[in-house]
Amino acid sequence: MPATSRYFKWINILLPVALLGVVGLSLLGVSTARRAAITSDQIAHNFVIREDVRAALSALKDAETGERGFLITGLDEYLVPYHAGLTKVEHYLVQLRSHCDAGIIDTGRLATLENLIAEKCTELEETIAARREGPDAEAFVRAKDIVATDRGRQLMDSIRDVSEIIIAKRDEELELLQVQAAAHETRHDITISMALLLTLGTFVAATMLTNLERTGRRRTEAKLDVEQARMLAIVDASMDAVVAVDHHANIIVLNPTAESLFQTTEEALTGKPFTDLIAPRFHNDFAMAMKLSTDSEGVRMQVRNGNIIHGLNSRGDEFPAVAVVSRALVDNQPLFTVMLKDVTERETGRIRMREQAAILSRIRDSIHIRDLDDRIQLWNDGAEQLYGWTEDEALGRLGSELIPGSSTMSEAEILQWVLADGVWVGERNVRARDGTELIVESRRSLIVDEHGEPSSQLIISIDVTDDKRREQAKRRSQRLESIGTLASGIAHDLNNVLTPITMGAKLLRRNNSDQQRSGLIDTITASADRGASMIRQLLSFAGGTSGPRENVDMQELIVETCSILNHTLAQTITVQSFVDKSLWQILGDSTELSQVLMNLAINARDAMPDGGSITFEAENITIDDDVARTELSPGRYVRVSVADTGTGMTNETLERIFDPFYTTKGQGKGTGLGLATCLGIVKTHEGTMTVDSEVGRGTTFAFYLPSLPDRTEEPVDELTERLPADHGEHILIVDDELAILQMLQATLESYGYKVITAEGGAAAITLFEQRNAEIDLVIVDMMMPDVDGTQVMQKFREIRTDLKIIASSGLKKPAYGEQGIEGSNAFLSKPYSDEQLLQIVRRVLSSSAS
Repeated sequence: MPATSRYFKWINILLPVALLGVVGLSLLGVSTARRAAITSDQIAHNFVIREDVRAALSALKDAETGERGFLITGLDEYLVPYHAGLTKVEHYLVQLRSHCDAGIIDTGRLATLENLIAEKCTELEETIAARREGPDAEAFVRAKDIVATDRGRQLMDSIRDVSEIIIAKRDEELELLQVQAAAHETRHDITISMALLLTLGTFVAATMLTNLERTGRRRTEAKLDVEQARMLAIVDASMDAVVAVDHHANIIVLNPTAESLFQTTEEALTGKPFTDLIAPRFHNDFAMAMKLSTDSEGVRMQVRNGNIIHGLNSRGDEFPAVAVVSRALVDNQPLFTVMLKDVTERETGRIRMREQAAILSRIRDSIHIRDLDDRIQLWNDGAEQLYGWTEDEALGRLGSELIPGSSTMSEAEILQWVLADGVWVGERNVRARDGTELIVESRRSLIVDEHGEPSSQLIISIDVTDDKRREQAKRRSQRLESIGTLASGIAHDLNNVLTPITMGAKLLRRNNSDQQRSGLIDTITASADRGASMIRQLLSFAGGTSGPRENVDMQELIVETCSILNHTLAQTITVQSFVDKSLWQILGDSTELSQVLMNLAINARDAMPDGGSITFEAENITIDDDVARTELSPGRYVRVSVADTGTGMTNETLERIFDPFYTTKGQGKGTGLGLATCLGIVKTHEGTMTVDSEVGRGTTFAFYLPSLPDRTEEPVDELTERLPADHGEHILIVDDELAILQMLQATLESYGYKVITAEGGAAAITLFEQRNAEIDLVIVDMMMPDVDGTQVMQKFREIRTDLKIIASSGLKKPAYGEQGIEGSNAFLSKPYSDEQLLQIVRRVLSSSAS
């Protein structure tokens, strides 16, 4: 076979092989180019995802910065960057969702990031809402309490962690894609070489593949240019100042925010050292941050660990800022990005917060806040000093457990009062941490949330333990002083009472004429009545309670007071009285009114250390509509005055004379309660008190008491009033004193009554069960050792509901305004006369049963 034929034969054989090789190499080149293009697209997508995540995180920080500015200042202008930041966050999340839909980014991690960002936005909204409601100080404290929960910081840390995971994943993908792109490039070069060695056709195929590769690269470059432009737009739109610095620490780029912050232009600073933008004392901090960024595996370092540095504007003015340095490699050279945030407003707010905290700490009163579940939310230094618990120990604890105490109202009742009226004021006995018993005066005020709903209560407490103890001591001193004065007078009068009784009883044993015996009996009776009156006064004073209101003759009270004073005061003081003979009667408590007269007389005595005179006057006056007199309505009054010739009082003393605990006497000589007590007694009798005084001319106290209405009925004959009609009623007398039973029986039988006696309550119940039908009236002593009067009356009422009962006692008394003790129709106070006994018996028998 000719060589040519063989050549063509081999050509014919090799050509198809070459053609097949060319085709194969061409197909391999096309496949390699396509994979390179896909790899380029994936590189671009991963780069965009990484930057979108960083941009979303930066926008969220901007929103948080705006929110903090609003919390500190309360100014709405700080909400502008807040809303702008949230809008950017949503924009970047939408872009990330599109990548998620394309299957480029992990759906689970993106969902986690979205949930954390949504929760962070909710937390920001809650603090802003809390800051808007109520007075500025209270709203500030509420917002501070929300921030203090650390929930916002934890959310931001979680968001950063998830973001870093996503970014790290993208970085891994980018490294892998770069390796793949390099492999594609190598494979493509081998394919081209093989195509050139095979045939011209393979060269053409290689040329075509090269063109395809170039086209793919141009598309990738175009995409990179777009992404670069996008990144520049993001940097320019950043709310933070961004400054790019080369490895010589010279400025390369400034964004518009940086130009505004430093009050200069990018052209003016390009190529200049970055240190020109910060105060000299922070140069070493920035140099250290750059060194750490270069040496460390991490690429992001905070200057001064987050503390504040001071920047310099073009005028040389300093401003506080937070700086972060990031590093990237460009052409194997480090490129530093410095981000600065102006925190002037934040630092101003912090200063204000520190000032407010210092003011609150200086307040000596105890101040704390409890929620509606009684848990303590705020605790100041005053509370710590008063109760002994520190702030860390108190916060979150139940107030009722931390400060156990008691008052007339329980904690639940106080809370209901606060919820109803918005405020509660009162005293409470509490126990401090060391067990010390305290008396505090507390004021609780309701705090409401942004919806106007109750949320907590502000409690301000003042320690009044020492004041209360001094007050009690003064009251005891005043009472002892009154008792001493009264006792000295009573002792003298009791001797006067007992003397005629003792002497008269002995004289009655002798043989005397009827006239002498009658006179002695009258003397003994009068002395006994006078002694009984003094005993009633002593019992009432000792018990600390007043007796029932009754008709009172002020003339008798004045005469009795003058008698006591004449025997107790020094001889250098004279006592005189001028009383209208037709003085109207009043309705009142004779014991209390006697105390008023005695207190006024004691004050008069103390105002006359060198002697003088005390004058009591009483007269009837009528006040009509034309007469203006303080606190008195038109009507009839009895005016009683006590005047002295003492030292008198200044105008300053007159203004405070009725204030409790105010006294002009020396230490241990007065409590300041006397005149306040007098005024209180007069007011309970629906009257008023006045005082006139002049230094060196003496003092006159006057009080006005409303008189009883004038009686127009005809006078009743005294004998007729005293002696009851004889209807032969059966009367049961119950008492544990045999002498009283005998005297009552003799007295009642002498006036025609049929009397049955029972010595003690048990005997009375047995007797009444047998003979209740024939008994018309029962007189029961209230104080008996076996079965007391109350139980006897209850048993009698069970047997007969219509029974008429008179209760009798020397200690128990009816409530004010009542005719008798509960369960009785009338009350007979011991000791009593036969006239009083017979009048009450007749009145009860002639009336219907209770």
